[in-house]
Amino acid sequence: MTHTDEGCARIARECIAMRVRLLNRVITNIYDECMRPHGLRTAQMNILVAVSLKGLVSPSDIEQHLCLEKSTVSRNVDRMRRRGWLEVVPGKDGRSHQLQVTPQGAKLLSKATGAWQQAQKKAVSLLGKEGVTALSRIGVTLGAHRV
Repeated sequence: MTHTDEGCARIARECIAMRVRLLNRVITNIYDECMRPHGLRTAQMNILVAVSLKGLVSPSDIEQHLCLEKSTVSRNVDRMRRRGWLEVVPGKDGRSHQLQVTPQGAKLLSKATGAWQQAQKKAVSLLGKEGVTALSRIGVTLGAHRV
């Protein structure tokens, strides 16, 4: 085995970034599958929850709060507006705008809570108590470092 082969084997065996990306896809698929009957995807559910909790909120605040790219928020907000789950409220300066959950979006959130609980149970079962605790600890640490 060459030095390059050894390095590749080590990366394949130990790479944290690869494992986190895989974990992200697996967990997201669990939530997406549970949310599918409600016409929701995981990212949309998270945006809907964040807007619901914050009331009137700018898209840039959602980007920062959820650590999402501007294009991801924009694409999902557009879809959610077309479906009647979110509405845009013009800002006082006439250039900016804020988002708020519509009554239809609030009703969807209420109906989808059971599906979220089902996904949560599946994810906890997969990760185990230690995995959930580690993720919670990381989330708190990252939140403390957020700009």
